[in-house]
Amino acid sequence: MKKLLLIALFVLLAVNLGIAQAYIPTTDVLGAHNNGGRGCAGCHAPHSGNRGSGGETIAGGATPPVSTGGAEGDYHLWGTDVSLITQETLNVGGGYGNGGVGYVLNFGGASQYTSTSLPVVASIASCLSCHDGNFSKGAMMTGYSYEQATGMLAKIVGAGTGATTGPLYGTAPIPTWLGNESAAGGPAGDYLNDHPVGPNANINGLAYPSAGPGLSSYGLTYTTTTNSIAWTAAGEYANFLTNYGAPGIAGMVVDPTNQVPYVVCTTCHNQHQMTVYAASAARSGPNLSAIQGKTTGTYATYFFVNAPYNPGAAWSTTLAPSTTQFCRQCHFGVSNEAFSSIAIGTAF
Repeated sequence: MKKLLLIALFVLLAVNLGIAQAYIPTTDVLGAHNNGGRGCAGCHAPHSGNRGSGGETIAGGATPPVSTGGAEGDYHLWGTDVSLITQETLNVGGGYGNGGVGYVLNFGGASQYTSTSLPVVASIASCLSCHDGNFSKGAMMTGYSYEQATGMLAKIVGAGTGATTGPLYGTAPIPTWLGNESAAGGPAGDYLNDHPVGPNANINGLAYPSAGPGLSSYGLTYTTTTNSIAWTAAGEYANFLTNYGAPGIAGMVVDPTNQVPYVVCTTCHNQHQMTVYAASAARSGPNLSAIQGKTTGTYATYFFVNAPYNPGAAWSTTLAPSTTQFCRQCHFGVSNEAFSSIAIGTAF
């Protein structure tokens, strides 16, 4: 009888481990991108796109701006003028492999977000048209984190081994204007202290702390076509997928002139879901968009992070915080699996 009970216990445990998470959000999932009540129309103008918002096709034009036609709003009904930011060349954050001097990012001469513009426009310039705060000054934004402004962060109390007994976040403003450093005392237009994005921030430099040869040495390889990526995971990286997943990797992009997957803003962030991540069937390869191999389930997240990212989860010495695991999917050289440890899971 005892043996049967023991077997039943192990079966029950196995079933529980195989059940996907079912996190239920308690606040509207669009969060900050409700744009002070304007909702979707804060980014997507339903009639006339950016022209309907009084935008212009060429920065530095008439004041007030004069709509002269062109492709403003012709893709995704984008309602924000990106031409100011696309005329700039940014020096974004430095990586371990390039001595910390930063990567040059330009926008390929495109002036608006169109169906033919490069991913640097669609997935970087479109975000910076609000979040730059220097060349482009977006509306409906306080300049610091919505979660912080609404008191959500004060409710996150540490859990697990060595956790704090109070809120995990302090009172210093978490900025949302990336190119406006005046509040922090730095120069306007400074992107060196922001995570690198763009073609130079590509997958071959992500094996930190090693400068190369990238994630392929750990078992994650890829092939590209004109605008898509096919992934293959084996070895140590496949073990990481078992313990977490790689939804951020699945969000990398490639364009016709650069056949290497690289990081854009929407690699790390889902602009439509601030508080919840929903696992899904792989978009770009075997289970990269899944969590622990599960293609269903919902998980807590913050800051529009495109993955489980819960700083309040009960972590331990054998359960790594999801906030740590999120970074390790790219910076794999500091993961547990890179050291052949597969017994350390994830606290969601």
